[in-house]
Amino acid sequence: MSMRLLLLAAMLVPAVLQANELHPPVPLLDASGAAVMDSGQPMSMMQSCGACHDAEFIRDSSDHMAAGVFGDGELQCLACHSDFEPPASWEAALFEPDGSLQPGLMDIHKPRDRNCAGCHAVVNNNLDVPLTVSPSPSEFNMTDRTGQIISAQKISNSGLNIAGKEELTHPFDVHADRVVGCVNCHYALNNPVYYRHSDNANPLHLDFDPRRLSNAEYLLRPLHQLAKGSSRDGLGAFESENSMRRCESCHDATAVHAWLPYKRRHFDSLACESCHVPKLYGPALQSVDWTLVDSEGNPRREFRDVEGDPATADSLIRGFRPLMLVRSNVGGERKLAPFNLVSNWYWVAGTDSKRVPADRLAQALHGSEGLRAQWVPVFDADGDGEVSAAEFVLDSEAKVSAVQSGLQAAGLENVRLSGDIHPYAISHGVVNGRWATRDCRSCHGADSILAAPFTLSDTLPGGFTPDFVSNPGVGSGGTARTVEGGGAYYMASTAAEGYYVLGLDNVEWVDLAGLAMFLGISLGVSGHGLARYVANRRRPRQNLPSQRIKLYDAYERIWHWLQAGVILMLIFTGLVIHKPHFFGMFSFEYIVQVHNVLGFILLINAALALFYTVASGTIRRFFPDPDGFFARVFEQAMFYSRGIFAGEGHPLQKTQQNRLNPLQQVTYLAILNILLPAQVITGVLIWGMQEWPQLAAMFGGLPVLAPIHTFVAWAFAAFIVMHVYLTTTGETPLSGIKSMVTGWEDVEQHGHPSSENSKETHHV
Repeated sequence: MSMRLLLLAAMLVPAVLQANELHPPVPLLDASGAAVMDSGQPMSMMQSCGACHDAEFIRDSSDHMAAGVFGDGELQCLACHSDFEPPASWEAALFEPDGSLQPGLMDIHKPRDRNCAGCHAVVNNNLDVPLTVSPSPSEFNMTDRTGQIISAQKISNSGLNIAGKEELTHPFDVHADRVVGCVNCHYALNNPVYYRHSDNANPLHLDFDPRRLSNAEYLLRPLHQLAKGSSRDGLGAFESENSMRRCESCHDATAVHAWLPYKRRHFDSLACESCHVPKLYGPALQSVDWTLVDSEGNPRREFRDVEGDPATADSLIRGFRPLMLVRSNVGGERKLAPFNLVSNWYWVAGTDSKRVPADRLAQALHGSEGLRAQWVPVFDADGDGEVSAAEFVLDSEAKVSAVQSGLQAAGLENVRLSGDIHPYAISHGVVNGRWATRDCRSCHGADSILAAPFTLSDTLPGGFTPDFVSNPGVGSGGTARTVEGGGAYYMASTAAEGYYVLGLDNVEWVDLAGLAMFLGISLGVSGHGLARYVANRRRPRQNLPSQRIKLYDAYERIWHWLQAGVILMLIFTGLVIHKPHFFGMFSFEYIVQVHNVLGFILLINAALALFYTVASGTIRRFFPDPDGFFARVFEQAMFYSRGIFAGEGHPLQKTQQNRLNPLQQVTYLAILNILLPAQVITGVLIWGMQEWPQLAAMFGGLPVLAPIHTFVAWAFAAFIVMHVYLTTTGETPLSGIKSMVTGWEDVEQHGHPSSENSKETHHV
């Protein structure tokens, strides 16, 4: 037995001592420098830790001190670097003779996730105990503000009552699952492991600066400014782009995402979290109503997509999709990123609009036995003598006026309602590719998450619509809107922030003008065709002599049908891209790729046709003869408006070299020199935005290029309707189409053809 005890002791002693093997024993000193073992005074960490570390430098460089976390200016090193909490009174048994604590009591270590969790969020990597969350009663931490839970535990194994959680078999946060700790990203800026000079700080001749702090120098003066998105070391050594451990600092997104079209364009416009944080399952605040508080000064809280009180077990968390707003990253990058909005309502008073303290409001509303008697008639809507939680809200002008008067009677002046909307960025809760957003229609379409209303509150205290808090790092191009019957929601606007999202954004007047043009021409040719049909029934067309000639060679026919098919497919696929919600059966990603391929086929085919017509000299048929041009135009117009109804023959006697009437020549010149170049140029610039974004930006980017491209597409659609209709004006309604299939057509022989035409006809 004694041997077993000795072996057990040999195992336990190193385990106890191991906790502090990297840090020597520390005598605990009070503010005067005396050992707390002797004085019994509270421990001063400035004195205790300052024996080895430059405590004043740490205090002055600490982000937590600057944020007022520690309040009185005294460092609280153990809050982050140990799990030990100093007792209210010291016992001699806790100490070694040198004034340090017994081994293992004060485990000094680098900050662990649970240290950060004490203030910042729910951070729990315990896989054995189901995770639960209780909202903070007073201070709002990151989980309260955003719903972010940093844990390797699978959502399906958690203790949270989440709708459909049995199917959510992924961890709350993939980085926690991969054992990435908080300090791996939020490190000290002068940590030698991460430190590097900015390229701009080096002389031109210096490509690499090998100088680094030694471990001893770093431990003496560890900079307590942590990488967090807007950090600088105060000495100019760090540029902003080096200070934040962003997703792209560790991941090369271009190496994956093979399924994603326009990868670079997406990466330039979207933060990784936009797709990799599709939903949050922590109870996140939606609104906080400080206009009425309970006896302890606590406000009324609403939680986003949570049924019931999340502090109780009978609540149901449905999870919410965050709102996408423009976030300005360090370095000036502007990207769409996920946010939660928390709305606040409160009273302000005085000329300086100072917020009325919650305890002051609580004193005015509540006494020792509950709600003061004078307030019961004000809020008791059903007259039962009691005020329920549903009644204790500012949902009428009478209640607002009563509380306003009560606060003014308590000594406050110029009391009025106020409110604001705070955006809170979401960076945790990341999921891997299987669970990330992959459907293009999530953003590209009328039901895009970028245009979805984001609930601010189910109630609207006093009918007051809060204002979005101006933040230089967050785009606020949207608007807060009220709901009839109470409540409010926020509508974000990507267009207001300079974005143009295909399938979502459009210029309304462009679509209206294009549709009017298309419908106008369609109705016009329909009416014209109906009138022709009626006229032909009454007065048959003159049977003029005809001759069968070859109008189109093989290349022209192949080119024509290829071009016609490509243009029709381009119009269709372009319509799907422009209005994808009307074509839910098609894959947006696939249609985009098809559209791009068709565009290049059109471009190549047009280039080959240009070469062919120039080389063969047939390009001359597109240029009208200026001699008598306007007379011929008038003659052709009169034929379409009058002669065709009278059964007259065409003014133009077709030949292989002279087969376009003057109106057709003008139309084709406009198409080939205006519409087609405009469509090709805008299409190529849109396609090439990920490769040459600066070039597209010179022409206004997508907000300018996309509407032009859309309008020209409408023009092509209208032209096709007119073009197809005009093919029916030949010898028979189908003769024009047949000639483009066979190459041959029965051409009318006029009674008095021109000599030029006679020669051409004889030659053919």
